[in-house]
Amino acid sequence: MSKPTINNQTRNYLTELQYTDDFTVEDVKSIVKEQMNYVLNDVDVKIYHSNDLGIGTASGFDGSAIHFYNKEDNINEVYYIFRGTAKFEDIYYNATGIATASNTEQIDDAELFFDSVQNYLPSKEELELYGDGHSLGGHLITSLALKKQEFSDVRGLNDAPINVYQMASYDEEFGGFLEASTGTNNYSNIKEETIIALARDFYKEQSKVISHTRVKGDPLYAQSFPGKLYIGQQIHYVGDLDIMDFPNIGEYPLTHLAKYSPIHYLDKLRYESNVSALFWMIRETDQRVGMEGVQYTMTNWKEVLSQSAKRPEGRFALFVGAHELKNRASSVLQSPGTWYQAYDVWSNLDLVHNHSLSTLIDYYNAQMHEKLTLFQVQDAISGKYVMLNKSDLKEFSLRYEYAIEQKYQIVQDLRAFMHQELDDLYDGVKRNLQTKMQALEASPGSLVSTPKRSYSGGVLGGSLSEFRTVERVEFDRYFEPIDESMTNPINDVIVQVENEINHLETFLSSFQATYNEMFDTDQSIASSIGIHAR
Repeated sequence: MSKPTINNQTRNYLTELQYTDDFTVEDVKSIVKEQMNYVLNDVDVKIYHSNDLGIGTASGFDGSAIHFYNKEDNINEVYYIFRGTAKFEDIYYNATGIATASNTEQIDDAELFFDSVQNYLPSKEELELYGDGHSLGGHLITSLALKKQEFSDVRGLNDAPINVYQMASYDEEFGGFLEASTGTNNYSNIKEETIIALARDFYKEQSKVISHTRVKGDPLYAQSFPGKLYIGQQIHYVGDLDIMDFPNIGEYPLTHLAKYSPIHYLDKLRYESNVSALFWMIRETDQRVGMEGVQYTMTNWKEVLSQSAKRPEGRFALFVGAHELKNRASSVLQSPGTWYQAYDVWSNLDLVHNHSLSTLIDYYNAQMHEKLTLFQVQDAISGKYVMLNKSDLKEFSLRYEYAIEQKYQIVQDLRAFMHQELDDLYDGVKRNLQTKMQALEASPGSLVSTPKRSYSGGVLGGSLSEFRTVERVEFDRYFEPIDESMTNPINDVIVQVENEINHLETFLSSFQATYNEMFDTDQSIASSIGIHAR
């Protein structure tokens, strides 16, 4: 993979262009010249807009592709840029696609746009593909890249995460993998931790080219929902790194009290029930009426209510709906957690602006060489994913090298015990027995602890015979070798530890290779890690 012609700082500004209508080649050249002092006179620049291709009109998808081409300089690159939330269709997709996984319309259009542009390209020889997206656009470009597996570098800017349940429906190959792994094609029944682990495994290679850049305190990042996953190796933070995260509205804010207080525990159950009900309502609305039905109802709500009230089933539905709404509202208003959450959100409203692309660009420019980069690495021992900075990565690697050394020592000690100490113990037992046998053979009479007499004659008379004694005894000196039932458990432990060593060594080798790729431009850091791998 060659280094992209356009640097990340410039790509940020090109992503911002997507919020304008039909930007031109001259706009692109102007930004490249201003940010990189690079004049594109000898580079052929072609722009493809989704709306020009008639894609995304219904779903709201908005994207562009910029093709840079110069055969002599080996430049043949396409930068796919997807816009974030800007209109009602985007809000609807955020709720029904990202949050509840019941909608794939925008991501389907993103793929249709991608396929169309790829067919239009004049030359695919040594073609490099790059992707950028802000907010919703970051979610779309990441999801597309995971399915297509053709991108060299993908960047999400204050991006929304993928939803693994949505990916199961969108990506047929991933869906087939899930069915083969779990035995079900009803993906909603798969536990969240299971489907996330399977997604990480299935998309392991393509996730290596994905990174996320976000402003610390961005409200979007903190929000949780079923299936949420920020997949990728690197997360770059800019802004005030000491600032607290924005409140997670989907999570009960007084969980620490719910462990000890029955009142707060019940309130936690009500809070989570209301959140689940909201997700259910969004899914049901999407499946029953869709985006057009919601738009029509919002625009003509008076007419909809009037028409519904004219029919008995409509009046019943309105009554049930109003009753349910009243109960939910009462539950929400009586919840201490809701009031605490509302106050927490209100107190942090100043962080909302951290989500904007312009804020991210300002911080990025100011902290270009000072931003905090964390790396998402799977802990081979616990199986969990952890976030590490550069200095932690070295400690992380050394930890595994030490663990491998310890396990080698365990195997060595077990083998020594089985082939030396166990034999020594057995020999000691045999020597003790041989000593005892020699003593008994030397004084066989000692085997009879109580000499016995025999009588002859009648009841009133008779004679007493001599004492009975053991005159000679001889023992069999053959000892069976140590039975396998003694050594098999030790062999089983050795095999288990050796398997663990192989697993750790494979992981460490892969980790070190990835680390060197991350820091191929910083040899001083790369050389400080991974030099002791076996």
